[in-house]
Amino acid sequence: MSELLSVEDLNAYYGESQILFDVSIDVGDNDVVGIFGRNGMGKTTLLDSIVNRIDRKTGRVVYDGEDISEWETHDIIREKIAYVPEDREIYPALTVRENLELAAPRTIDRSTREERLDYVFEKFERLGERESQRGGTLSGGEQQMLAIGRALVTDPDLLLLDEPTEGLAPTIIDDVIEILEELVTEDRAVLIVEQNITRMLPLIDRGYMIETGRIVADGDADYLDDEELQDEYLTV
Repeated sequence: MSELLSVEDLNAYYGESQILFDVSIDVGDNDVVGIFGRNGMGKTTLLDSIVNRIDRKTGRVVYDGEDISEWETHDIIREKIAYVPEDREIYPALTVRENLELAAPRTIDRSTREERLDYVFEKFERLGERESQRGGTLSGGEQQMLAIGRALVTDPDLLLLDEPTEGLAPTIIDDVIEILEELVTEDRAVLIVEQNITRMLPLIDRGYMIETGRIVADGDADYLDDEELQDEYLTV
């Protein structure tokens, strides 16, 4: 397995506040990696740092052999990295189809774009049924599906997911997990930030636990499926 993403000794700041402390993680080609921790421990900041959406950072972020630490966010996204943030960031006034079309790279032709939209509508049947509906009128679960769909139309090599089940009803979580089960078997790497480690462990190859901005444990799914470890770093 070759290394696709390497985060090396990352320190991240919002204003004068330091959030991450010497964080190092790596994601290999087609690797599925989880980042777990309580609220406020730095999970989202880690993803924001990878795509350079924070105030300041030190350390290195290397993607596909290139140091992208100082790149602009839009340039990072063009390198086939897709980010689905926790707040989804869909366009509420645009229809489902318009949201997807807007996310498609301008460099692809119309035929390829339609193929990618068809792929999303096939994977997310609810979106296909609501393609003319405005994004802001969708349910929370449907908006999450749309946010993931927007990422998939870019055909990413690395998919970053921030709390994909956060705030969803239990039945909707089941739907999202079912979709994630399909996504992690496809030809791409996935980095998932989640609190719900029980639902994520069957999906990942390995993962990290983060506490107050520091990596405190890492290993494969079997290692992380330890009650004492989870009690120490995940239980509120």
